[in-house]
Amino acid sequence: MRIIGGKYRSRRVHSTHEPNNCAKGNISGYRPTTDRARETLFNVLNNIIDFESTVCLDLFAGSGAIGFELLSRGAASCDMVENSVKQVNNIKKTASELGCTGEISIYEENVLTYLKRHNNKFHDIIFADPPYEYEFYNELMTEIFSTGFTIFVLEHAGESVGMFNLNDFDVVHKKVGLTNFTILIKKE
Repeated sequence: MRIIGGKYRSRRVHSTHEPNNCAKGNISGYRPTTDRARETLFNVLNNIIDFESTVCLDLFAGSGAIGFELLSRGAASCDMVENSVKQVNNIKKTASELGCTGEISIYEENVLTYLKRHNNKFHDIIFADPPYEYEFYNELMTEIFSTGFTIFVLEHAGESVGMFNLNDFDVVHKKVGLTNFTILIKKE
């Protein structure tokens, strides 16, 4: 897996997965966002926000590919939350090779625990890519809505993100293959 744009373009992102097993869903919910899906997502985001100096949060970070993509495009910092020790080690290895360890903070914990402990921290962009079979979407969305952000991106399988009041947001939906992105942009 490689970074697709910005100053780290074409640099490697370390990941613990076997592509054939991931496609079949055999690695405990780990499903890396494909290059094609990331490219589509960042094409949309480029038209919404200037990444320069943004503060970002990558929930269910996995390999950290989204967080590293944000940093590559000019984000000032990225908090990455991942509970897999193997993936946390991969994030550290990639950050070291890219020379961006000072721009990231890694939280090896459950996403909901992180959100409850840090609900007063503002992020310009929050990205969440829970396992498609994730059982706590309602709680996740409730916790995210209680934090401060400008843009929230949810990667999910279905067409809908549930029954939430989205009146305070402009909503953009993009589908790439089986991957869906719902982007919520806070109205001014």
